[in-house]
Amino acid sequence: MIMAGVALLAAFPIAYGVLLPAFYIPLIVMLLALGLRGVSFEFRYQVEHGRSFWDVAFGVGSIVAALMQGVIVGGLIQGVAVDGEHFSGSVFDVFQPFPALTAITLLAGYVVLGAGWLHLKATAPLREFAQRCLRLAAPAFVCLAVATCATAAWVQPGIRTAWAAHTIALTVISVLFAATTAALLRAIGGRVDGRPFFLALALFVLGLAGLGFGIFPDIVPFRLTLWAAASSTLSHVFLLVGALIVTPVVLAYSAFAYSTFRGKTPEAGWET
Repeated sequence: MIMAGVALLAAFPIAYGVLLPAFYIPLIVMLLALGLRGVSFEFRYQVEHGRSFWDVAFGVGSIVAALMQGVIVGGLIQGVAVDGEHFSGSVFDVFQPFPALTAITLLAGYVVLGAGWLHLKATAPLREFAQRCLRLAAPAFVCLAVATCATAAWVQPGIRTAWAAHTIALTVISVLFAATTAALLRAIGGRVDGRPFFLALALFVLGLAGLGFGIFPDIVPFRLTLWAAASSTLSHVFLLVGALIVTPVVLAYSAFAYSTFRGKTPEAGWET
């Protein structure tokens, strides 16, 4: 998130100046919720009594952060009020029915993704819980995703234009999305524990691909293109050099962390 914010400011300062005030409230709430997640996780480990309180705090932080991300995505698709190169709307414009629908859809998608991860890592009762969640959340996510796509075409004419311009590509993505969902439902409880998780990841990739076809080449969807919002070439070169240095470091320590905790999580926890 920090890299994305820095990249947006350095590479597309006009877009940064438009998007930040448009999404002040959901961004601030999301950051506070993510902070609550981190604090609750640490406090839960340190205290002997009242762990249930921190469990609830962790859950609330997770849900609120996911909902705010969905609100931002829905607000982007719905459209941001722009006058020239400046945001001209209200910070409350984002709190409308379509962003709320998008928020619920993204939350359902995260439930599928999280349950897929538990299906991969957990054993015994927790794995059975993940299976139940997947059987409920996966169909709900697909229904919500279909409703979101249909509503997006209704509230945003640019989406209808994108469908007309990329009919074949978006149709293929839709068919793959449905096929991946069917494969995910069949994989629940199967021998390959990681299959539901990777199929859930594939659903997110397909969703992002569809979103990309819908808004490209805009960076402020349907308002401002990448080229119009771009900074100087020197700024992009500087940013590229920084990304080439930082990205491998991030990937390396993430790979090390996943390698360290590979395999099934012990039922008694890693500290035993």
